[in-house]
Amino acid sequence: MRRIFAGGLIRGILFGWCFVANTSLSLADPSFEAFDRRAKEGATLSVVFFGGSLTWGANSSDPQRTSYRGLMGDYLLKKYPKSSITIHDAAIGGTGSKLGMFRLERDVLAYKPDLVFLDFTANDDPSGTDERSLASYEILLREMVSRGILVDQVFFGFKYNFGTQYFPEKMHRVIDHKKLAAAYHTATGDIYPLIQDRITSGKISIDTLWPMDSAHPDDCGYQLFFEAVRDGFEQAIADKRVCTVPDQPVFPEMYKTRQRIRLAEQPLPTGWKVMRTYRTSLWFDGLSSRWMGDVIACDSTASAGVQPITMKFKGTFVGLFGEADNNGLSFKCTIDGQPVMYRANGKTDPTEVWPTTIKKLGVGRLFIWRELSNQLSPGEHTLVITPIFPTDNEPAGQLHIESICVAGE
Repeated sequence: MRRIFAGGLIRGILFGWCFVANTSLSLADPSFEAFDRRAKEGATLSVVFFGGSLTWGANSSDPQRTSYRGLMGDYLLKKYPKSSITIHDAAIGGTGSKLGMFRLERDVLAYKPDLVFLDFTANDDPSGTDERSLASYEILLREMVSRGILVDQVFFGFKYNFGTQYFPEKMHRVIDHKKLAAAYHTATGDIYPLIQDRITSGKISIDTLWPMDSAHPDDCGYQLFFEAVRDGFEQAIADKRVCTVPDQPVFPEMYKTRQRIRLAEQPLPTGWKVMRTYRTSLWFDGLSSRWMGDVIACDSTASAGVQPITMKFKGTFVGLFGEADNNGLSFKCTIDGQPVMYRANGKTDPTEVWPTTIKKLGVGRLFIWRELSNQLSPGEHTLVITPIFPTDNEPAGQLHIESICVAGE
């Protein structure tokens, strides 16, 4: 990694961290056998759980204890009583590997992990075929393994992936992630055969595993998640598996460079100011201050003279990372002078208005991630973000943005 000029402007030069593939291995032996030996001898080790809400443990009775993450962390501590193991939670619900590309430095590599449990198979869509999500997931693998970090890929799913809807041949994302596991020689924790066997054998019902919603299981479901991951971890040790980086990526390499451009570090447009992130949230893994630094904000009570954010960047992918509350301002954006359209969940009619309010989720605050475009032509582009201020009949609000995230070839 190196500090470079990002080539964009917010009334001046923007700069950010640029991530490029690092193929130099660390001095540590990147094998599961070596991890096991060092841990038994009492080494100081760092372990990170990187993923979405199934790694966080949504709907578990106590996410720090009864989630798969809590159970696996406790297992490691008991298995290696002589070792000093620090366990880090890097799981944000509702996010996938695309945002993960821009979280990797702050939320994973900063802890200098010896071992990372990598989620995102579920949130990238177990049956999905989107090559961009596949490229972002492989980037995470390649970046971590190239640094000598052991990776344990965990293959999770949802209620509607099991029972009478269990079709493993249609789980294209799972199949592709297993191809990556074979190429990078990672450990794997696969819940699919274990949970389907328990359901078809009548040992447990699917409604008992997922009694509250179709995404997040109860404690008994997380227990099975843990068992699958534990068994895969132990198998990697028994196999003396060594994580390695193949000479060439398995799938098309789309995101050789990634930049998370933190706007609070840049010259601000008129009408914007630097603010701290919210310190409360609707749920713990959605707490903005855990995942980002200061934001820049504009306020509808002082809307006169607020200038748009204008920046130049090079890349094929651009996203916005920020935060919102119930009165979060919407915005419009253009790239190279053309409106960028928003479409909620890919189902509603497209609109030029990008919302940041979270009224539909409840009263509170959360981070927001907006993937503005992922199909830009290679080269330089100009992004303009313009806040939309409320009318006289609407409550005042603010727009909070932490960073603009760009990636490309």
